[in-house]
Parts: sequence; C-alpha cells; structure tokens
Amino acid sequence: MKALFKKTSGSIGADCWLLALLLAAFFLFQLPRLDQAPWENYDSWRQTDTYTIAQNYAQRDMNPLRPQFNYDGPGDNYVQLELQVMPYLSAVLFKILGREPYWVPRLISLLFFMGSAVFCYGIGRRLLKNRWAALGAFAVYLVMPISLLYSRAIMPEAAALFFYTAAIYFFLRWYQGGGRGALALSGVMMGLAIMEKTPTAFAGLMIVVLFFKKRGLRSFKDPMFYGYGALSLGLPLLYYWYAGQVATFTFVSGIAEKHILKSAFTAIFTSQAWEFFQREMPLFFSWPVLIGMLLGVLCCLKRKNLPLLLWTLSMALETATIVAVIRFGYYMVFLAPLFALLCAAVLLEVGKWIPKAGAVLGCVLCAAVFYHSLTVAWPMASVNETITAQAQVIQKVTDEEDVLAVASPDPVLLGACQRMGYRANLRYYDYIPEEPEEELAYFLGHGVRYFVVPGGVIPGEDGEEYLELLQTRYPVVYQGEECLIFDLEGKV
Repeated sequence: MKALFKKTSGSIGADCWLLALLLAAFFLFQLPRLDQAPWENYDSWRQTDTYTIAQNYAQRDMNPLRPQFNYDGPGDNYVQLELQVMPYLSAVLFKILGREPYWVPRLISLLFFMGSAVFCYGIGRRLLKNRWAALGAFAVYLVMPISLLYSRAIMPEAAALFFYTAAIYFFLRWYQGGGRGALALSGVMMGLAIMEKTPTAFAGLMIVVLFFKKRGLRSFKDPMFYGYGALSLGLPLLYYWYAGQVATFTFVSGIAEKHILKSAFTAIFTSQAWEFFQREMPLFFSWPVLIGMLLGVLCCLKRKNLPLLLWTLSMALETATIVAVIRFGYYMVFLAPLFALLCAAVLLEVGKWIPKAGAVLGCVLCAAVFYHSLTVAWPMASVNETITAQAQVIQKVTDEEDVLAVASPDPVLLGACQRMGYRANLRYYDYIPEEPEEELAYFLGHGVRYFVVPGGVIPGEDGEEYLELLQTRYPVVYQGEECLIFDLEGKV
C-alpha cells in the first residue's frame, strides 16, 4: 500500500494501519450477511441474474465472453451484458469448491469494493493534499448506505467501482508528474471500468480536459493521447460489438437504443425523474452527505480545485442523461467516491478555520451517516422469504431438467429454483404470442412442462382469463399459499 501511494504528502505508514483497521471493521460488519441468497429486498432481479450467470459459467460454458441467463428459453441464453469479471471468478471458485455458495460472489464483490475505498483515499491524497481529509473521504465512503448495500451485492457495481477509482487515481498520478506507465495503467483500468459498467465513461470528460490542460494543443500530436483512447474506449467498443454478435438478447445496445438515446436530454425535466431523485438520493446517500456534497462543490470553487470540479460536472452529466432515464438506485453508485471527497473538502475547509473542528465534524458526519445506513438502508439487505418458499416448492415438485413457464414479469423465481424457462403473459418479445391460448401453445412447442403461478395470481389484464384456461385444461400438481403449479403434459 505504501508503494501505491508514494510521492504523496504525509505519513503513509500510519495511514496504512488506519486504513487496514477500518477495512477490517467494514469486513467484519458485512460478514454475518455474506452468505445470503441473492433474492434480497433490493435489486433481487439484478442480483439473481448475476448469480445465475456465474452458475451457468460453472455448469454449462466457461467461455467468459458468453454469459447466459436462466430465462427466455431452455437453450443457449447468451446475453449482451457487461464484462462478467466477478461472475467468472465466482465460477472458477465454484468449480474448485465443488459447490456454489452465495458467499463466493459476495466476497469477491466485497474485496473489489474495499480496493475502491483504498483508491478513494489515494485520490483524496492527490486532490485535497491532506492526509486527514483523505482519511475522512475514505471513512465517509465506507459508511454510506449505497456503499454498505452494493459493496456485497452480487452485481458488477463493486468491480466497476474498483476499476473506475483506479483509473482516476492513476491518471491523477500521471497528471501530477508521474510517468507514462501510470497513464497506460489508467487507460487499461478505464477500459475495464467501461466494459464493467458503461456509465463510468463519463469520467472521461474530466480526463480529456485535464490531459489538454497538461499537454495543450500538443495532445493532438501525442501518441499517448490516442493510446489512452484506444485502451479506454477502443477495447470496450470492441467487446460490446462482439457481445452483440453472439448474444441472443442484446441488453446493452437494446437499452441504449430503446431508452437512453430517446430521452437522454429530456428525462431530467420529467416529474418521474425528480420524484426518483427526491426519494432515492436521501435513501442511498443520506442528507448529511448530500448537504456536504453541495458545500464541497462551493469549497472546490473557492480553492479552484479543477479536477474535483470537472469530476463533479462529469458525473452530473451521467446523472442527468443516464440515471434520470433508467432510474435504478445502483446507477448512482459511481457518485459515491465523488460525494465522499466533496464532503472531505468541507471538513478540510472547516479545519483551516477552526483547528481540530474538521476532525470532530468528520466523526459526527460518519456517525450520522452510519446511523442512517443501519436504520433505513441496511434492513433492505434481507432475504425475500416468499421467493425462498416458492423456490423450495418448485424444486420438490419438478426435476432439474424440467422447463418452466412462470407467471411473473420478474425472472427471480426461475433463478431461485435453478430452472430454465420463460416468463408468461409478459408481452415483451415479438416472437412470443400475446394471447393466452397461443402463448401456451408456444410454450408447449418449446418444451415447457410446468406452469407456475406465484401466489395463485397471473398479472395482466387477461390474467384471470389465463388462469381459468389453465384450470380447465391442465391438472394442478401443487396448490398452496406459495404458488399453483400446473402440469402441461397432463389432462384434466
């Protein structure tokens, strides 16, 4: 760790011990819930998807460029998604262990996140020029609700945060007098960050402006400039193009085409976007952090901290053009290190006016944010027992090779019961008929054996009609509070 942060001011040795102590405490806090199932009460869909990708690597195909889901058919379900770093590492460990425990992907995510926290500290050392401010940013970053949740989530966010913060750190290292190796490493890390989560590309605005500030118009003749672009943008473009060619379901390009490109510059002005931000930002960051972030921007303006201001502008654009459109909490995770650093800038400014007041305020801030995390956000990290019960029933009634149709727009249950299949009455795919009778015929023609109705209700306007059709034609092999299960190979 000392070598990583060489040429920064202050006592690195003492800070390493503090960082290690705080990281150990953070790890121990997360440990009791490290082996929880992915169908938790937040982002269960995304977590279960990611876990099933790891399972399918281990059970079906270890090609890292061909991730597969469990839904939308029993065959190869190749999907165009992020570079699956964490799921692939999980699959390797699954094969070594001979089983597939939930703690494996959670542990990998947690380690990636802890690495991002170390880089957040390193960025603080370089931008704030004060070890205590950097430590303050590190601590705030750890205790934010969004950090506590997504640091151990079975999702790509933690790995993306690691590559994202590493890219910024090594670029700043080059910008402040480091060698070409730091710039090349930054380019590689930024490329990996964008392959892991495309919104991280917005940090490129800060990087390009600072590159031109350092090199001026010579940048257009500088091979390093084009080399950085090739590493940071060329590799992700190549990856996503290839993934789109082999995938059955082009999620990345599809979401970009159907949603982001259509409303990227208008979504921020909608009531839906503002309702989302008003509800989710205080939840995932807490009001103390949000207030500290705003004051931090003012402090950076006063001190003319160009890198932090450019970073703020970059992520403001990401928030306005991506988050406002997609409106999922985990798309805000890349704001976390920036907000922590802006809060630290406030603490630094207070400390300059009143000695030791910055440290006291930092402790109060961390305590307040951590209390919010424990009381409001952390209860979300609990397993949905309804899905657990439904999955257990399905596993008892059906065999591993059975193909299911599940009457839910949410595919979590298919992942939870470890079965391949379809989502019924979804009306999303052009090739699946919309009418219940025709859809059932499609399912039968594609090997579906059982039709599962979670909670005994089929969603949609014609849900009651659909259920009546099943009841008149096919025998019920299970009926309970959890679900109804129809055998499509039987007759009433």
